[in-house]
Amino acid sequence: MNETITLQSEAGQAVSDSGTENGFTPLRHDEPHCVIGYLSSASAPDLYDEATLRQSALLGLLCALSSAPASNELSPSNLQCCIQALRILSEDAAALYAGAWQALQAERH
Repeated sequence: MNETITLQSEAGQAVSDSGTENGFTPLRHDEPHCVIGYLSSASAPDLYDEATLRQSALLGLLCALSSAPASNELSPSNLQCCIQALRILSEDAAALYAGAWQALQAERH
């Protein structure tokens, strides 16, 4: 639970600390050459939808891994790739949810 809160607060920092450049908001503020992000003009509902898509993919991958009859037979490299995908999807979703929240707050002011 604490990790989730930390990820969400870090994602919020990613959006608020990084600012935008040429209409682009990077998902990760700690990566100076981040090429993954979203249009700064994206609406809160659009960002929320994109975050939900990533969260659904994350849950789908977790379900597939947990229901595999011989998951203990996965090679270490395949398992490592799945874990990396889970990490990336969860970080992206958290950053997009934070961006959606900030866009919603900006629309209210």
